[in-house]
Amino acid sequence: MSSAFSHLRRGLAPAAKSILLAAGGYRAIRTLAPSRGVAILRYHAVCGPEGYAYAEPGICVSPEAFDAHIAYLSAQYAVLPLPEAVARIKTGRALPPNAVAITFDDGYADNLGAARTLHKYGVVGTFYLTAHCLADGQPFWPTEVKTLARRLPGPSVTLTIPAPLTLPLVTDADRNRASRAFTRLCKGNPIPVRNALLDQLRQLAGMPAAPTATMLTWDQVHEMVRLGMDMGGHTLTHTNLPSAGPEDAWKEIDGCRRALRERLGEEVTQFSYPNGGAERYHTPDLHAMAERAGFTGAATSSNGFSSLTSNPYALERVEIEERLEDLVFALEVERFAFRPKPRG
Repeated sequence: MSSAFSHLRRGLAPAAKSILLAAGGYRAIRTLAPSRGVAILRYHAVCGPEGYAYAEPGICVSPEAFDAHIAYLSAQYAVLPLPEAVARIKTGRALPPNAVAITFDDGYADNLGAARTLHKYGVVGTFYLTAHCLADGQPFWPTEVKTLARRLPGPSVTLTIPAPLTLPLVTDADRNRASRAFTRLCKGNPIPVRNALLDQLRQLAGMPAAPTATMLTWDQVHEMVRLGMDMGGHTLTHTNLPSAGPEDAWKEIDGCRRALRERLGEEVTQFSYPNGGAERYHTPDLHAMAERAGFTGAATSSNGFSSLTSNPYALERVEIEERLEDLVFALEVERFAFRPKPRG
């Protein structure tokens, strides 16, 4: 998150945000100074604490909060299907005032409930699927890393791949730090090294592989399509694409589109780059790959608002908060601190 966004988000007390929402302050801002861009909201998991075993708490929103989000957004904003918003950006056709689009990364099983909520309110969401890591495929490695870190015997673990490394495993905090370290190693290395590291962790933990039940099944994906949801690509195996190198990055991007088309019987048009955060995860070369693969747009994890000047293959998205008050604050106050990057 940029320093401007962080400062704004910390600068107003939660109670003040609640008062602004209840008093209609945000509605007044929307009316007097409507947004001319589109807030592409970036969700992941819709769950309570029971989901923290497979998704980081920071990317989880409770089902109750998600229902409140969509009820409010559908009544107060112009909620567009993402493909329509992208088409407008690519052609320069004006977006409706106060436009919002809903997206989900990864493909967690709890997304089916989110799709049902969206359908209830007449909203279309785009769900970016990690094509080879759904429930009948290979483990989704970010979840597997969390599982393995909890199962490793203590009081420490010593890795030899990709280089010798010893980490303590005495306390829960140690295991959380180890999980983050394993995640950084998986992101920062080519796919063969990542897979070798995961194999080593499985052997040390005495586990053949983490269960995949936390991910959507293809039957569930088909139900979501019947509900009117839009499916997008999120690579084959949630690879950090710059770390993979050009050849494997292309296989992950184009292979994802092909796998989804085969499973769904139709083209998918939207893509998102995995592994946002401090690490480099998208580049101009990868933008060109996404376009060459046939995607019409691609989203990043950069916190901000997209506009008609945005690069359609490097679309900004808005980080999600649990409380509706915080989400609407982001939409109505933080947008004034954001200046869209020119199309490159």
